[in-house]
Amino acid sequence: MWNQSPIFVNGFSRGGTTILTNLLASHPNVCLVGETHHLFKGHSITDSPWNVLRKCIYNDAPILARQWQDFFSPRLVEPRKRLGRWARKRVDHVFYREKLRSRHPILNRFKSPVEEYAKEELAAARLLAKNIDGMIYATDEFARMYPDATFFGLLRNGLAVCEGHLRRGRSAEEIGWRYQVLVDKMCADADRIPHYKLLRFEDLLSQPAETLFSVFAHAGLDPERVSQVRMQARRVMDSAGNHRLQGSSEWDVTWLPVSELSTYLQRDVDSNQVRQLSEANRDAFLKHAGRAMERLGYSTEFAPVAGRHDADSTGDVDSPSIISIEEVRQQRRQATSSNQLESQRKAA
Repeated sequence: MWNQSPIFVNGFSRGGTTILTNLLASHPNVCLVGETHHLFKGHSITDSPWNVLRKCIYNDAPILARQWQDFFSPRLVEPRKRLGRWARKRVDHVFYREKLRSRHPILNRFKSPVEEYAKEELAAARLLAKNIDGMIYATDEFARMYPDATFFGLLRNGLAVCEGHLRRGRSAEEIGWRYQVLVDKMCADADRIPHYKLLRFEDLLSQPAETLFSVFAHAGLDPERVSQVRMQARRVMDSAGNHRLQGSSEWDVTWLPVSELSTYLQRDVDSNQVRQLSEANRDAFLKHAGRAMERLGYSTEFAPVAGRHDADSTGDVDSPSIISIEEVRQQRRQATSSNQLESQRKAA
């Protein structure tokens, strides 16, 4: 394979993956190529119209023809057909070729606030890509292609995810169904795939420095090589329900010391979004996604209460209201053991 030890971030659209990928892309040995499907279908922000056409014809069409499935569509929320030998080589080569072309200001032009990447450095860097929504199902094939790959699954309060998609015209029922199946998929993958780590968006906001070092350790990246981390300007919801842009222009890259991450990130964004949901939309979402919310330890109460969801009156995250990923896994292991013991008792 052309790519060695790639890194894949799985998560929901409107789920906070931009923050996580920027933390990883702060390391000079990591090359961010953006969302995986953009490598095959193009992207209006980073690609010219001609480049979008080139990607669709030369990158996406051959895989479509081989698979008889829109493999690289994030809208396709279903298992992917297994890639054949030719298709695996093709996908790997597209990843590598597009990595070399990623010297775009919002991707990999700069490896530090003042240093630009050389093409040779990008060639040697580890690929970093995001699998959004339905592309999470491509994890199976990427794990087969790259046994040395590192995976992250970023989980977020589903009610906040729901609010973000409702504003874009989706129904609460559809959002809830997608959330449930994608949570199930990420949790199942984390249990069976080596080097797969689940993270919680709320932990990323409340303990950004600790999460950064944990993420680097999981990916085998040396934190000593990073003196500043990069972030990208995005619109986030404030306590009044207004969208505030953190920067002069959306997607602008800014660099800041690790110690300033906690003040840069808006900790109460989840509770601000959840407050915008109507009771009807909350109930419609939870009808399909309630099991996933309970599994992850998120509150399903309608009115967010200070100190219970994401932030207290001072803006500090109240960690006891949300159980950790390790606690979730421990509960699942205990439930499995109890079921096994009960089955053995009945058999006896």
